[in-house]
Amino acid sequence: MFISRRLRLAPADGTRKSPAVGIAVGGVALAVMVLMISISVVVGFQDAIRDKVSGFEAALTIGPLGRYVEGESERVDFLPPMREAVKEAVPTGHAALAIRQPVVLKTNDNFAGVVLYGYGEGHDSSFEEGNLLEGTTGKNPTDIVISSLTAGKLSLSVGDKVDGCFFIDGALKLRRLTVCGIYSSSFGDYDRLTAYGDFGMLGKLRRLGENEADAVEIRGVAYGDIEAASARLQEELAKRYRSGELTSGVNVTTVFDTGAMYFNWLALLDANVVVILVIMSLVSGFTLISCVFILILQRVGMIGVLKSLGATDAQIRRVFMLLGGRVIGFGLLIGNAVGLLLLFLQKTFHIVPLDPEAYFLSYVPVEISIWQVLALNAGAVLLGGLLMLLPASLVSRISPARTMRYE
Repeated sequence: MFISRRLRLAPADGTRKSPAVGIAVGGVALAVMVLMISISVVVGFQDAIRDKVSGFEAALTIGPLGRYVEGESERVDFLPPMREAVKEAVPTGHAALAIRQPVVLKTNDNFAGVVLYGYGEGHDSSFEEGNLLEGTTGKNPTDIVISSLTAGKLSLSVGDKVDGCFFIDGALKLRRLTVCGIYSSSFGDYDRLTAYGDFGMLGKLRRLGENEADAVEIRGVAYGDIEAASARLQEELAKRYRSGELTSGVNVTTVFDTGAMYFNWLALLDANVVVILVIMSLVSGFTLISCVFILILQRVGMIGVLKSLGATDAQIRRVFMLLGGRVIGFGLLIGNAVGLLLLFLQKTFHIVPLDPEAYFLSYVPVEISIWQVLALNAGAVLLGGLLMLLPASLVSRISPARTMRYE
């Protein structure tokens, strides 16, 4: 430790800086910075897309078996036995009846087909309210909220009237609807097809009972508990169906089922991080190994003197391992400082934009935690220490007698 502290990260004569050291420090700093940004962007992107999908698709959905099993009801009857099953299996969830009714919105010049979503009591509307560009979520039975894409296609503004054409049980039913709000989630696939209407109005159109709907949606379930909660709920509902408390069978689906395309796409991003991790590890590892080799070759004479005084190969190796550790330390310091600064600027000012049509987001999202930073730095130190063992082993091949003739 004493010797390594006295050594400079420069040639023995100290006349100039060693370019190998600068390249090694830069390689470590670049690797740490790129990996930190890559991880934060991928995590931020996954969280942002997951939140958007979870806003349109409930964590858990109880649907009728009538869609798949002939003779079963095509409606969900949210009676006390089912409410008790939901409360017992998913105590943290918020359940609400949901009606999904296709409708053709028609103006004098154009038309658009959307699915009108209506939610019963207990629904958390914070997602819809957070996406509003103008207007409100509606108070009257004929109020609807449409996306900016639909509004642009039909040339509609808040307060405008539009004809709603509902095809129900083979009959056409018309309603004069009022645009009370316009929203945008930047999620084009959903925005084109989703509009929000009054639950009571849709129920009357469909002639549904007080506790009947297309599905029961359960939100407020922790992301990591969705699969387990789904299994518990399905088991509890099946048990009550077998006992006769429920008169018809139901099926439980998760957001991973309804939004499978997007979650499978997000899973592919993890592979990108692995590729970047391998590439940057190779780059920084190569420069670090080269740096330690050069540091050793620049001090062959010193190694010979230490050996002639009785120093062991292990002691000398530790000297250069500690010297290489200073290179890693400088690289980590620079890489962390620059990486965290860039992430802070992006998170605060959204400097780097995105095309919402392609990425469903208007800017690059970033998300970083102290544990990710610590894990990344610990991994860099561990990998750097292992890589330095290779050049440090060169010390054992240096003979004290030959160092007198080495230049």
